[in-house]
Amino acid sequence: MLTTTIHFPGNCDEAITFYKEAIGAEVKGVYYFKDAPPDNGMDDSLPPNFVMHSEILIFNTLVSMTDGGEKRVTGDNFTMTVTLKTADEVTSAFNKLADDGKIIEPLAQQFWADLCGSVEDRFGLNWHILTSS
Repeated sequence: MLTTTIHFPGNCDEAITFYKEAIGAEVKGVYYFKDAPPDNGMDDSLPPNFVMHSEILIFNTLVSMTDGGEKRVTGDNFTMTVTLKTADEVTSAFNKLADDGKIIEPLAQQFWADLCGSVEDRFGLNWHILTSS
């Protein structure tokens, strides 16, 4: 499954409300950094009310949105998120995308996925690769 993830600089909640009102987006879920379990290995400098992960349907297309991650500029604030079934598939896709690219987050187990990592490919596209839970 391929999902686009849009990164916001702290106003993700506002964007969710805007897209809901402006184009009828359906909110599927919103999770905040304050909801993460202790010792989760995530950046603890982010405010607890920032959106860690959200999913909305826009014209029957699933879009993820977050306030987390590295700082992005407008126009370069999205990630292609690929959810695969097995750790072997994740490892293979991650390694191929990282070839001549840049690893942003190494592959690791997370509380939301058995294996997850982020990479910028040789063309400058950002990818988040993870197993389905």
